[in-house]
Amino acid sequence: MTAHHHYVPQFYLRNFACDLEKKKINAVMKHGPRAVWAQRSIKSIGFENDLYVSMNRGMPVSVETTINRRIETPISESDTWGKIASGRTEELDRTDKPVLYALIRHLQARTPHALETHNRLAQKAASPDSEIPFTDDEREMYAAVRSRPDFGKAIFDQMSSSLDWTEESYKGACLSIWRSPIPFLTSTNPVMSLSVPEHPALWKQLPGLAPYQLALALNKTTFASLVLADFDDAFSNREIGIDVAQGLNRNVVGQFAFFEHFRHLISDKEGLVDHMTWAPYRLVSETERKITFQRKINEGQ
Repeated sequence: MTAHHHYVPQFYLRNFACDLEKKKINAVMKHGPRAVWAQRSIKSIGFENDLYVSMNRGMPVSVETTINRRIETPISESDTWGKIASGRTEELDRTDKPVLYALIRHLQARTPHALETHNRLAQKAASPDSEIPFTDDEREMYAAVRSRPDFGKAIFDQMSSSLDWTEESYKGACLSIWRSPIPFLTSTNPVMSLSVPEHPALWKQLPGLAPYQLALALNKTTFASLVLADFDDAFSNREIGIDVAQGLNRNVVGQFAFFEHFRHLISDKEGLVDHMTWAPYRLVSETERKITFQRKINEGQ
């Protein structure tokens, strides 16, 4: 029997709920070239059947319970998450950095998009002319992934159910909290990669790739930005202007439109039509409870 494995924790989605019981959410869902905004149950989005199941000697092994026990429950019951869930993000300080770091790295690794990216890297590593200069060890690992699909899935499940792989980059990471005067959007692939200016202290997780930050909306008014670097445990918490917040929202919408596995854009109704028609969609119809968009074929449509 298949099981619905949520790759976006429901405790996270409840921060964007549209009802007092925190069981529902406003979200745009892709239906092929169409995208439909409506109110949806939190339980009904951000899952995939048996996502956290891999095969070991012919037997299915699930790490879903391990994810909940090791990562989701400790984070959701932490004092840090209490500040976020209650809207007290101005109180977040350096003592909250371990939980926020763990949350961002975990949500970065556990989605179908992350699994697809891992598989694409395995294919690129097969070519000696790849634009990414893989090391010999990386090419050997990806060769094993290509020859044994279950091995690649097991690596994904291991990264989803543990934070051991993140420990090396914690100490010097820079974590910034940005509080906004306007509501933030998010998606069911909630951690975005955004470029940052070159700096000698920045880590590049793969040779040849530009440096980036990992950005996560924590609730409707707060974003967290994580930069992997040697910055001596830097932390900041500040207010940002409307222009910066609008830019972050446009990045959420743009990545939702571009990437296949970004399946739900979480947004209230206000301002949504402007965002979606800025992206490659046109408005088809609009009522109080439902808005339908059609993906544009070309610039003139």
